[in-house]
Amino acid sequence: LSEKIPDFLGKFKALDTLDLSWNKFSGTVPASFKNLTKIFNLNLSNNLLVDPFPEMNVKGIESLDLSNNSFHLRNIPKWVASSPIIFSLKLANCGIKMRLEDFKPSETQFYDFIDLSGNEISGSAIGLVNSTEYLVGFWVSGNMLKFDLGKLRFGERFKYLDLSGNSVFGKVPNSVVGLEKLDLSYNHLCGQLPKNKFPASAFVGNDCLCGSPLYPCKKA
Repeated sequence: LSEKIPDFLGKFKALDTLDLSWNKFSGTVPASFKNLTKIFNLNLSNNLLVDPFPEMNVKGIESLDLSNNSFHLRNIPKWVASSPIIFSLKLANCGIKMRLEDFKPSETQFYDFIDLSGNEISGSAIGLVNSTEYLVGFWVSGNMLKFDLGKLRFGERFKYLDLSGNSVFGKVPNSVVGLEKLDLSYNHLCGQLPKNKFPASAFVGNDCLCGSPLYPCKKA
């Protein structure tokens, strides 16, 4: 599907889910989307959409995916932060330039998936991840995050972590061993790796990591 997203989609008064992902929609998102106060699931990812994105009046979005368009949001929208029940937030490559600590959602415990890859987000992920009890996946590759990896706390459901291409430092903790997928490449990590099942590509490009699957650590 191509050309502009039709304006009439914003006129449905009880629209629950709208998924227009992986098409070739271009232009701006209709201003009529401000009327979608009851929408729970909105996916406009992987299109050719441009600014400005309308300020929506959603009362409680559950899942939002605006990834991989040509947006320059600068900040995570306030109406997202105020949602009491959101579980999936995907804003990869959305032109976000903010400190992650400035994202202060009214509710964090219900988040399952957070993907903020490919933005210019700085600061620390510790406060967000450690307060998100049910988090399954956290992807923030290609940002400017800087924090001690050892201070992250993973809940029982946590499976996927991608911190590649940031400025994360410290040692790799034993807690990552139980994850299903991991990418810590191109950061500033150092020290001996815990025994793990991940490929070398998950750890390359760091300051001084050693141990399997990388080079053996030098004996003192």
